[in-house]
Amino acid sequence: MQFNKFWKRSIVNKLLVILPFIWILLAIVFAFYDLEISKFLFNSESSVGKLVEFFGEIPGIFFAIFALFVLNTNAKIKNKNYRKLFFLFQILLSSFLFIYSLNLIFDYFNINFSFLSLEGISVFLIFTLISLGGFYLFKIKFSKFSKKNYLFAKLSVILFILSGFIIQVLKFLGGRIRFADLAIDFSDFTPWFVFNGFTGSSSFPSGHAFFAWILIPLFLIFPKKGYLRIATLILSFLFGIFISTFRVVSGAHFASDVLFSGGITLTLFLILYKTNFSNKYNLSTANKKIVKKRKQ
Repeated sequence: MQFNKFWKRSIVNKLLVILPFIWILLAIVFAFYDLEISKFLFNSESSVGKLVEFFGEIPGIFFAIFALFVLNTNAKIKNKNYRKLFFLFQILLSSFLFIYSLNLIFDYFNINFSFLSLEGISVFLIFTLISLGGFYLFKIKFSKFSKKNYLFAKLSVILFILSGFIIQVLKFLGGRIRFADLAIDFSDFTPWFVFNGFTGSSSFPSGHAFFAWILIPLFLIFPKKGYLRIATLILSFLFGIFISTFRVVSGAHFASDVLFSGGITLTLFLILYKTNFSNKYNLSTANKKIVKKRKQ
């Protein structure tokens, strides 16, 4: 009875049941066929795979920075000291994300640059100023937009930090060797459920897939009525599939690596959406039926 009530209450509840089921099912399949899937899809010469390697994370990085800018405008922290600390955290995080994206570009063009050098510190200070400018711009020029989308920003930042933390911890504990780095006889392959500890390898789960799936909340900034909201959601989903697929094609990850990144991020998104949006703005399935009856 309780499950039936939960299932009927909203679409989000249904997805919270369906998504983990699909996740578990695919995890079981990939436990047996991970290596075979990678053997079949691997293409070291894939130009798209190489572009995804260097630039696939950048949309997610700038999405996170955007969410930080929006959140700062209407951060509901009463304690002044905590508010200052949170603002400092936002500045440091956004600056780090800017530097990380720049580092990806430098890697693509084979530019040797040390961010620990004097020049690197200068670059960090420049990005700190850019971050301050961004926060000021959203606070002054886009204050209405930011206030309107506060819950979107709150959800997105929490999702980014929480899912990113979980994925990084799993990377550290997993120590899984990437497909492209395996021995010729694949003797050092390990399934996703075997945790090797810190080995210097970090195939499981996928960071690129995480940065791709983190774009999912973007549809929330668009009006409920109209095609932009649903179109953005569909495109974000397709982008997650695209990046995940080509991380497997390039040999950087196994299918299970991208599966768990997507599963973690999407499940946390649904939970956060249910907490912040679903109960406040969306009628449940049961309530919609009641409203229809009243109208009749």
